[in-house]
Formats: sequence, structure tokens, C-alpha cells
Amino acid sequence: MRPFVVNGDVWGVVRVPAGDPHLVDRTGDPKLGVTDSVGRMVYVRDDLRPPLLDKVMLHEVAHAITVSWGLLPRLRRDAMRGDLTGVEEWGAQLVENHAMEAVRAASVALGRPVCVRGLCDVLADEPTDVLGLRRDLGKA
Repeated sequence: MRPFVVNGDVWGVVRVPAGDPHLVDRTGDPKLGVTDSVGRMVYVRDDLRPPLLDKVMLHEVAHAITVSWGLLPRLRRDAMRGDLTGVEEWGAQLVENHAMEAVRAASVALGRPVCVRGLCDVLADEPTDVLGLRRDLGKA
């Protein structure tokens, strides 16, 4: 796995075995992947294979985006106030503003285009490389 960059922050990625303490989140539950916002690290189980690996990596990159772009305070504020519309808008803006960034970062970390929910089929058929993945992955 390779490091990826979000908003200037470099995030490391480490594959660790199931049962590794890094795969326990702050609630105490074991996970397939965990993002350490303080250490700017993503930990992913080493026994995952595509397409589950891609899904988990994309999910963890989404966490990295919320940290590196400082998006969590608004989400927490709206959630604490019970402002469900605000939370819904936060989610929509996250996708709108950062979806392409998430796909690129996950692809860089994986060293290949990420493949989830048919996205790999779209990328394979895209002759113009609309996402810029060939450039981001160092391929011509």
C-alpha cells in the first residue's frame, strides 16, 4: 500500500493482521479498517481482497478527507443540535466536493484504480481517463 495525500496532508497506509490493536476503533469494536486522525495513518486488514479491500480503502479515505479538510466540527454541531437537514446537507456536500478526491486517493493507496459498485467498469471504458488516475498512479 502507498501513502496518499488529502489537502496537503500525507496519510500512511499499513496492512495489519486481523486482531491487531490498530483495527479496534474508539468504541472498542474490531473493524476491517481504521483511520488514525492524529497519526495520519490508515490501517487495513491484510487478508482483505478486492472488491472488499477497495470498499474499505475508499471508506477510510473518506474519514481522512473529513479530517484533512476540517469537516467534522460542522457535522458534530449539526448532529448535536438534532439538525438532520444539516447532517444530510453535510453528507451531500462531502460527496459533491470530495468524491473524485476520494477515488483518486484510494487508487493511489492501492496502486491501481479502485473498483467498487461498477466504478471499475466505468474506468476501464473511459478512454480519456476522466479521473486522472493514470497520471496519479504514474502510468502513461
